[in-house]
Amino acid sequence: MTISILQIGAENWAPYITDKLDWHYTSVLDLPTFLAMQRDPYVLEQTYVLLTDDYLESTLLSSQINEWPALRVIYFAHEVSSDFQKILDERRAFRVEENTPENVEKRIVTDMGTSQYGFSTRFSAEQFIPYVPEGIHLQRQGDFSTQFAGEFGEDWQQLGTLKAGTSDFQSGRANEVWLEYNHTENAEPALLFVFYKNGEVLTQQLIAGQSLRQLTTVAPPEDYENYEILVLGKGQGTLDFYVIHQRASRHGLGHLLPGGTWQLTKENEEVLSYFNPGDRQKPLIVSFADTRLHVDGFEMQEALNLLGTPYLLFTDARIQGGAFDIGTAEYEATIIKIIKQKMKTLGLRSEDLILMGASMGSYPALYYAADLNPAAVIIAKPIVNLGTFTAGSTISRGFDYGWRLDVRRYLSGYVRPDDNVAMNEKLWKHIENTNWTNIKVALFSMSQDEYDGQSLGQLLDFFATHNAPVKHESEEGQHTEKLDEMVDFMMTNLNVLRNTMRAEGE
Repeated sequence: MTISILQIGAENWAPYITDKLDWHYTSVLDLPTFLAMQRDPYVLEQTYVLLTDDYLESTLLSSQINEWPALRVIYFAHEVSSDFQKILDERRAFRVEENTPENVEKRIVTDMGTSQYGFSTRFSAEQFIPYVPEGIHLQRQGDFSTQFAGEFGEDWQQLGTLKAGTSDFQSGRANEVWLEYNHTENAEPALLFVFYKNGEVLTQQLIAGQSLRQLTTVAPPEDYENYEILVLGKGQGTLDFYVIHQRASRHGLGHLLPGGTWQLTKENEEVLSYFNPGDRQKPLIVSFADTRLHVDGFEMQEALNLLGTPYLLFTDARIQGGAFDIGTAEYEATIIKIIKQKMKTLGLRSEDLILMGASMGSYPALYYAADLNPAAVIIAKPIVNLGTFTAGSTISRGFDYGWRLDVRRYLSGYVRPDDNVAMNEKLWKHIENTNWTNIKVALFSMSQDEYDGQSLGQLLDFFATHNAPVKHESEEGQHTEKLDEMVDFMMTNLNVLRNTMRAEGE
């Protein structure tokens, strides 16, 4: 999709812009006339607004930006009045260093598209080819873990190669890379990206040390034909490898989406979130994504943009597919802290909050209700008994079975049948003492849900026992069916809740 730009400034850049962008121009003074000629003068019809004056102070312009949707303004001015800057910050505008037509166009085309691109590569038997040096012990634990233990030596030596695809890097774009791993003693890992053409090495990039605990940009040469990732080790101890994550870099303008946020807990677990303040009125909708086994990404952005309310998205990409947005005390506290920070930013309270999720996302929507006491919870195709689910349930072993076993080990530390009860009880114990009488529940389910459908009766009994006001709709079919009906159910209930909550505040 071509990005559409509304340039506002003293000089029209249109003669210098290529057809890569759909370009529109107006001066600040002519902005009201420009908007009046649109189909709807109150709607921002372009993807982004680009401010090209080096000094920004216009009350007319800042007032209009204040009315437009968030995350839609780009600017490079070094001098901005304090009132104007406050509005830019609140509307989450993007500041770039580039200030010429050619460079700004390149930056927008490269980094400001709204498509999401990210994937993970496991250290599994299918994706990782080990090379075990003499004296080193190799141990695999399902698709989750590949361990090397022993004396690696003082210099880097190869432990294996990760299979890489020629399309891993989008045309002309760099990737942000980070490695999920653990180590003992003084054992150290490294990744070596090697790019080839005609069988010859073009470039190499080594990532080691602290760079593995943060996002590191890897930029391929323009004319490379293929590449590979060599896994290296040195020192003494154990190196335990899990997953390599790669996502298209936006060079500081966001992660997965423009404005998306990435952070790492002290225990080296990533948290990916995306906040849009919308029209700054209640409710704040917090939506948790379903499992994404093959590509990383946030969900529900377009639908929630149409709704116009503030929203916060989470996507869980740990262990390639996610771990239900739960885990250690620190990880869960981080999720709660992010939500409360956005509530504070908007001046909202717990009664102004809606938690939402489908399939894997239904679990955290229920789970964090105990910590946040929201006004409502909207869930679809719920998965609530993680012990039963990760043990296999009635799902074919050929479909995402490795991921479910990985989830089991990630959350419990083991893959043992006798952990079923404890894993199942995690949710119920956490939400048991919550006052559900004031939390409206909207529930969408499938009559032949083979994922965790056997728990539906248990969930309905729980709500009945706790006097929760429940609206339940069921459709015929299995877990992955009736997606359109599911989304329609969730958005319909969001609309009703939003209108009711706002009417109550008048």
